[in-house]
Amino acid sequence: MFTLETVKHLQSLSARPSVTITLPTSRHAPDNQKDPIRLKNLVSEAVDRLEAEYGKRETLKLRETVHELAEGVDHEHNLDGLALFASADYHEVFKLPYRLPERVVIDDTFLTRDLVFAMNRTPQYWAVMLTEKPTRLYLGRGPDLQEVRDHGFPREYSGPGTGVTVQMGIGASPSREIERALEEFTRQIDSGLHEAVKARPFPVALVGLSENLGMFRRVSRNMELIAAEIEGGHDHLSPHDLGELVWPQMQAALRQRRQEIFGQIEQASGQGRTVTDLNEAWQAALDGQVDVMVVEENLHFPAQISGDGRHLKLLPGGEDAPGDAADAVDEMIEHVMQRGGRAVFVDDGALASHGGMVMLTRY
Repeated sequence: MFTLETVKHLQSLSARPSVTITLPTSRHAPDNQKDPIRLKNLVSEAVDRLEAEYGKRETLKLRETVHELAEGVDHEHNLDGLALFASADYHEVFKLPYRLPERVVIDDTFLTRDLVFAMNRTPQYWAVMLTEKPTRLYLGRGPDLQEVRDHGFPREYSGPGTGVTVQMGIGASPSREIERALEEFTRQIDSGLHEAVKARPFPVALVGLSENLGMFRRVSRNMELIAAEIEGGHDHLSPHDLGELVWPQMQAALRQRRQEIFGQIEQASGQGRTVTDLNEAWQAALDGQVDVMVVEENLHFPAQISGDGRHLKLLPGGEDAPGDAADAVDEMIEHVMQRGGRAVFVDDGALASHGGMVMLTRY
């Protein structure tokens, strides 16, 4: 599954020229029959630009790589978007479960803004099926769930109440021993979930009977991670059907969290932890000071980077040269994410008083 770690890896790569090609695709015929033609046209554009900007002989191998990547795509099994990345040191194609714009970018680094934007629009999340037989962990994007067999999952209860003989002292209550064992079992689930979220910081949906949900609430140290709870005995559902059940409630919870960012902006502003000036925002991103970068969905602009790398100058003509940032917003997103921050996209015009972008700093 294409994850945030994939994006961070792409952001860590640097080579000039680096080619990024993205386009929307279709899952089903006859619409997917148009995808090879659209990709071929974008590849032709990329190849022509490589020859013109970097030389025919100098880019021969890279142009061959781009052609080979495109020719290797099986369009019968497309998803909603396709992204092709190629440089002297790296080449890969990804089929993605969200739509991407039709775009060709050639720069020092790969363009990841569209990926980050798409991932924010259809974010990933964890889903935990709380049951003793067994508790399962899923990684979700939209209604698509994929079971994760890591962090101690799946985990099955095998303590008192399952036919296991347990030595108890005089006056001990069997029901209390079962409850204690179930509490310990739930703590182990909570610990495993904590490790999963630590590795991939996504919100969590809990699914289970009311007694299992109640037990989790009592013993969990990670309730702040829980975005949604779905009550009921749904452990018989397939991952597909479970995803169809969980996603609408998770979507509503995530929509509410997205609206909460404006309260966070107001609070951070009162604490002197917001930056809106272009150069201050750029420097905060470079220095790892940004906790959350809030940006309007379609804000983008090229900029000239100073010799020391610390200042930006807008290029109103829309033309960038070698050493410039084709999209300064994308560059800032990359720096923020590489340093442990996150990007949140909001509707166009929502940050008009902040110039379309605001950084919430850590201090």
